[in-house]
Amino acid sequence: MNIYDIARLAGVSYATVSRVINHKDDVKQETRERVQKILDEYDYLPNSFARGLAKNGMKIIGIIVIDVRNIHHINTAFFVEKEFSKYGYTSIIVGCGMDYTKQEEYLRVMAGHNVDGLVLIGSRFQNDTTKKILLKYFSGKPVVIANGYIDIPKVCGVVVQEKEAVVDAVTRLYNEGHRNFAFFNDYVTFSAQEKEEGFKKGLKIHDISFNEKNIRHIQTDMNMGEQETMRLLKLDNTITAILYSEDIMAVGGVKACHHLHLRIPQDISIVGFNNSIYSDISLPRKTLL
Repeated sequence: MNIYDIARLAGVSYATVSRVINHKDDVKQETRERVQKILDEYDYLPNSFARGLAKNGMKIIGIIVIDVRNIHHINTAFFVEKEFSKYGYTSIIVGCGMDYTKQEEYLRVMAGHNVDGLVLIGSRFQNDTTKKILLKYFSGKPVVIANGYIDIPKVCGVVVQEKEAVVDAVTRLYNEGHRNFAFFNDYVTFSAQEKEEGFKKGLKIHDISFNEKNIRHIQTDMNMGEQETMRLLKLDNTITAILYSEDIMAVGGVKACHHLHLRIPQDISIVGFNNSIYSDISLPRKTLL
């Protein structure tokens, strides 16, 4: 389905269809609605790069990042783009946030740009909405999901063994004498679920009683990590080990311990995840996964 097919079905010129697509004012409302109805019915996506591709053979890779504020995510995007550039590919990099509607919107944008391949960075892409869009617009094209997986042909997932890593961290802390643990996690994503399951599994392996109150779900934010850590430790000052699903939250935890005059690691142990630059600028240093 191309712009000429849409024009034929709507009974207008292809120029009129183009004006509707580009939201120009010089189209009658009745005509606009008729054209838009057909565009929606056929899920038409304007191929904005088609002319450039035909002229110079431009090779395009789409890279969509869940959170451009996340150091781990943006570092991944940086090295992926750098590698593709060696092979003559131009990368389009966008951040979509945690909203599924925005994810769908940017996936459609990439489809409209007729990208040759797609890289999705963040475990939140492991969802039914993404699967539906990939099947519809990217069938047969190579797609890679960093830290997630969708069971579709030509879609590959690069997944870290996060559950096992957290189990190992709990075991190490247990061997150091810790018995009262807490865990701070972020949004409900594949990655977050794996880490939380690893935490619970680690406690179960060592017969440590599980207290649901000691698992806190918060935003991936330093201030939130600080505030919620202070709140938890004021409620239970017997906690001696806290694990955080993201480094930036752990930095907030370190600040909270400083305010409460708790020494790390003498009084309390702090464990972060991702080994990002946040860990390098945090004093005292914390254990990292």
